[in-house]
Amino acid sequence: MAVTAPIVYHDFEFVLESKAHFDVQDRGVLFADGVYEVVRFDRGKAFAMQAHVDRLARSMAGIGLEGVSATPFAELSYELLERNQLSDAKVYWQVTRGPAARDFVVSESTEPTVTLIAYPTQPIDLDAPLAVGAGHIVEDCRWTRCWIKSLMLMPASLAKTEAVKAGAAEAIFERAKPGTDEKHITEGASTNVFIVREGQLCTHPDDGWVLGGITRQTLLDLAKHLGLPIREDAAFTREQLLAANEAFVCSTTQLTAITSVGDAVIADGTPGPTTQRLHEAYRALLLQGG
Repeated sequence: MAVTAPIVYHDFEFVLESKAHFDVQDRGVLFADGVYEVVRFDRGKAFAMQAHVDRLARSMAGIGLEGVSATPFAELSYELLERNQLSDAKVYWQVTRGPAARDFVVSESTEPTVTLIAYPTQPIDLDAPLAVGAGHIVEDCRWTRCWIKSLMLMPASLAKTEAVKAGAAEAIFERAKPGTDEKHITEGASTNVFIVREGQLCTHPDDGWVLGGITRQTLLDLAKHLGLPIREDAAFTREQLLAANEAFVCSTTQLTAITSVGDAVIADGTPGPTTQRLHEAYRALLLQGG
């Protein structure tokens, strides 16, 4: 049972959540100058911990944030769960550049602010059926360094809110890259997007225009193990999405079959066999503890 007074890790110490405060001059507050990760713990086991540690390190390097190592975050996460008496949780990691007088120019004298928060969850239901939902296409107006897991989440938040208001499960981003007129589907607001087209599993390449999703890579590895044809360098258009044999999005804990986008129905409007096979393979992997 979780403790009644949640404990967080903030400013390099474990404190009661009610006692943790951000400096009003923190660049994470004023500029969204920071990066984050979210690690899922199920029955006390972390899913893909090292991959999250590595991605946090890449994100910090990507914005030139120094003074913090990503390595201790794994041990800190387990201690945070122990202090909060939790075995099922999402642990949020955040590193900001720290407090400094408000200036667009980054000061070299700033000290990073590190925060870890454990959000209680229910154990993953490994017997749950494949989730099904609708997609909603929105313009991808984010910056070009989407491989960095940045705190700048306003575009994703607005897109997801628009999608939910439209009755969809996920917002699906579409954009044209510089120097081209043709738009392609990039990723979801908080997911990666896959389709099955001409017998091949396709997803946008991990080329910096999407976040290198950990579940995305896991599914590609599973697909290879299952002998499924893959095109992981195959960016696809809105028209190809709508004409796909199957479509789905993935996040840390599940796949969601996308059976419609707007007024268009994908194939026959039911989850396809490739999506179902990957759902079952991923569920088996989660059962093994990732």
